[in-house]
Amino acid sequence: MRRMDERSDRKAAGITISMMVIFFCLALSAAGKSPSRAAEEGEYTAYENPRIDCPETESGWYQEPPEVKLIHTEPETVTKYLITAPSGKKTEGELRIGGPGEPEESGEPEKPGEPEEPEEQGGPQESESLEGAEGMEEAEGMEGTEEKGEPQESEGPEESEDQEESPETETAAAETVISPEIWEEGENHLSVWMEAKKDEREVYREERKVRVDKSEPGKVEFVYRNMDKGYFQSSFQVTVKAEDAVSGVGEIICAMPGGRNQKIEGGLGKLEIDTGFTGKITAYAVDISGRKGKETESAQICCENEAPQISLDTGAGREIWHQGTTTVCARVYETGERYGFSSGLKRVTYYIDGQVAGKKEYPSSGGEVFSDFLEFEVSKLSQNGEGIPVMIHALDWAGNTAVKIERVFIDDQFPAIRIKGVEDSAITGENVEMEIAVLEENVLLKSEIRIWHTDPDEERTEIVTINLGDWEWTEGGRKKKIVLEETGIYECRIAAEDAAGHETERSLTFAIDRDSPVIRYVDQMNGANIPFFQWNYGKEEMIRDLTEYSYGMYLNGAPYFSGSVVTEEGEKLLEVRAEDAAGNLSFAKAVFTVDHTPPVIYYGEAQDGRVYDGSVKLSFWVDGAGERIKSIHINGEKQILSPDSRIFESEITESGEHSVEVCADDLAGNETVKQILFEVRAENGLAGKVIEPVKRIFSGKTERGENGSENRSEGEKCTGWGLPALGVSVGFAVLCAFAGKWMKKKKIS
Repeated sequence: MRRMDERSDRKAAGITISMMVIFFCLALSAAGKSPSRAAEEGEYTAYENPRIDCPETESGWYQEPPEVKLIHTEPETVTKYLITAPSGKKTEGELRIGGPGEPEESGEPEKPGEPEEPEEQGGPQESESLEGAEGMEEAEGMEGTEEKGEPQESEGPEESEDQEESPETETAAAETVISPEIWEEGENHLSVWMEAKKDEREVYREERKVRVDKSEPGKVEFVYRNMDKGYFQSSFQVTVKAEDAVSGVGEIICAMPGGRNQKIEGGLGKLEIDTGFTGKITAYAVDISGRKGKETESAQICCENEAPQISLDTGAGREIWHQGTTTVCARVYETGERYGFSSGLKRVTYYIDGQVAGKKEYPSSGGEVFSDFLEFEVSKLSQNGEGIPVMIHALDWAGNTAVKIERVFIDDQFPAIRIKGVEDSAITGENVEMEIAVLEENVLLKSEIRIWHTDPDEERTEIVTINLGDWEWTEGGRKKKIVLEETGIYECRIAAEDAAGHETERSLTFAIDRDSPVIRYVDQMNGANIPFFQWNYGKEEMIRDLTEYSYGMYLNGAPYFSGSVVTEEGEKLLEVRAEDAAGNLSFAKAVFTVDHTPPVIYYGEAQDGRVYDGSVKLSFWVDGAGERIKSIHINGEKQILSPDSRIFESEITESGEHSVEVCADDLAGNETVKQILFEVRAENGLAGKVIEPVKRIFSGKTERGENGSENRSEGEKCTGWGLPALGVSVGFAVLCAFAGKWMKKKKIS
């Protein structure tokens, strides 16, 4: 029995230890969960969100700052808020149940193994962990089932008490009132969020905007298109606009004459005004918050399209000729019959033969003028048999116009001769199309045209004779068209006489020159390459024309004068422009290159003054544009080259001294000559190969490459060998010399 009891005790102790380990692991797992992981596993408790009590408006704007109340009812959370004003000012605060300095109910999660506070009266043994209590009961030999039931019975009432207290906790609340003074004019941002007390995680957030507009909208403006002090002659639109700096304009109310109102949505719109409208428009703006602005009154508007009336009296009836100056009378008036009102006269202008002869203004500041009487004199003579037109132009303030035209006949002039298409002393390179007209206001008795032609050989002949019967009739005169094409000088005489005996005669002289100036020698320069540029041709030698002419020379766009020497290198553009008296133009252009820099000859392995063993490779080349190798002489012998050769390569293996002469030139004729001298030696035997470096070492002579550095053999570069290598070389050379001498003596013997 005792062994069984010991086994059972051990088994119970093992179970107890296992349960403690499991509880401990669960506690660690719960403590290690991040808020995001707990949210994924659905462990968040559903909290009651805070309440925001704020009066609502239809537009979302408040004319006066509202009073906003925040109500917090969740004991396990803290509600925080932040107000950001349009000026950038920030106001923040928080709400919690029980106050921030008092212990919070259910603020910390229960830890496994710790006793609850209501069980303190159970004694020290009841405050111990479950594992300790079971160990004590087993040591005292008490029955497990009976003793274990007591703590479980005592826990039941505690849990029920907590459940009964929770409704009372839910009824508790914290609230705050945000003063209207906090809200600034404009758009205020209110952020409200709730955080759990136990882990400060955010469980709720709400954003609101509190818009406040305390100011009135601005005055309404009226914009008129093509307005002249409120007068219009046709239907038009009045642009109505207003602004509000805070909430914006919701609508504009316009009161029209006659009690008719018109509403415009927003802060900009148009009103249609029809003809027959007169009066003023009254308007005010209402912003989005509902605040009404001050009333604005438009200017006086008058819209009518009835033209003024004009009566004109020339003094003696129609088509009566006057011998001198005559007086014309005019009456201008506004009837107002169509609409019962008119805008009044603004300006009356009278014209004589299409020219303004007088004008009368009627300022609106002096009151409307609805009729007036004017008198003016006409002294201009008639032409082409037609009367002098007299025109009255009347304009009212609405823009309506009226025109009245009459003719006045005055004859006091000689016949007039007009010539179109050519001027006296003119020189032209085109055909001359002359139109000659003789104007007579009465009866034309005589008209004649005579033309003489002098050719380039100075032979003069009469080519045209036209009498009255050959003219074309026009109202009040005659006209004739003549086309002249041949080169030469023309003399023309026109005569006319009217029935009153007035005679008119006119003469003119002109020339036709069809040939353009000829520019020579410029094209010879095109594509040339020269060491310098100098133009030495004279004006008469370079340009030829039958008449006088002017010319200009330009080099790269700048003026150039003959005889100037240009040595600046580069591509040049020579332009010559010539124009004769008839307007005939000639152009000549040439592009050439100035180049006085001789070519540069490059060479490779073969260098002047060098000595080479066995062979040497010759390389010569040029790389400039238009450059070539003109000739190459090796030891006086000319080498065969292609005409545009730019590179030459060869190899010399013959022992001895050699000379090479290279000549290169370019398109401008610049030349460069290069000469080099070098020596090629036959390759030595073994002894020569050994002794030669030694000789160079003792003589202190070394070869130098193109860059001036010494060309040494690999043996000479190995300075680490020093004198031992030199001694071995000398010894071997002496041995070879003695060996050769001995073999020679033996051969002789």
